[in-house]
Amino acid sequence: MIDTSAQSTQPDQLGQLLMLASSNLPIGSYTYSQGVESAIESGVISDEASTLVFMQDYLALAVIGYELPVLGLIMLALGQGNDALATNLAHDYHAGLESKEFVLESQQLAQAMVSWLNEVLSLGIPAEIPEDGYLPLFAHIAQHWQLSLAQSMTTYGFAQLENMVLAAVKTVPLGQMAGQRILWQLQSDLGAQIDALSDDVQHAFDTLRPSSDSLEEQDYQQLCQDLYESLNISNNLPNLAILSSMHEEQYSRLFRS
Repeated sequence: MIDTSAQSTQPDQLGQLLMLASSNLPIGSYTYSQGVESAIESGVISDEASTLVFMQDYLALAVIGYELPVLGLIMLALGQGNDALATNLAHDYHAGLESKEFVLESQQLAQAMVSWLNEVLSLGIPAEIPEDGYLPLFAHIAQHWQLSLAQSMTTYGFAQLENMVLAAVKTVPLGQMAGQRILWQLQSDLGAQIDALSDDVQHAFDTLRPSSDSLEEQDYQQLCQDLYESLNISNNLPNLAILSSMHEEQYSRLFRS
């Protein structure tokens, strides 16, 4: 018999996590390939093995190396009531998107999520929150639902990976079992690092967070830089940016990005 007494995720939280992880609802992220279609067109991805290598690099460099730490930092700032720091982190994330397609994708996903939050859950999201794109909005939702850092990071990361694998299954094309093998390995790689990553983000935030939430603007910018340096994170991924830019002019494509 399975002992359910030690399980920390409540049924309502589990439902919330599943909704946030869905590539179909509420935001329709399945219409985007996150650079996969361009990688296929350019020959970087051609079979199961090359798909796994590309996506493991994406997981390590883009997801674990940048997006998940930023997601966690925004959540912690919101949890502390430091909206100014959360806003500066969100602005920095938006400014770091390296192609027009990635900017449009992030904004369009945020707009779709806002429609769902307002029309289905009647939350009344302030207009300025989704301006910086999907990840900062995701952080606001996760903090509003009081999800843990590890839960939120796992959900966001899995949603990214599943969507990319589905794009490869459709476009390479790969068989369903090949896609499942890739996704299983990626999820294992993600799960093996989530606890340590969330602990690192928490430690960096606790070490560097300001004692006041009324700093000058330049002080917040310096704090963001200090947090990035402490966690050794960066969104400088030129090859991915080139693939995304190439996709804007790709002659024939199935996905919006």
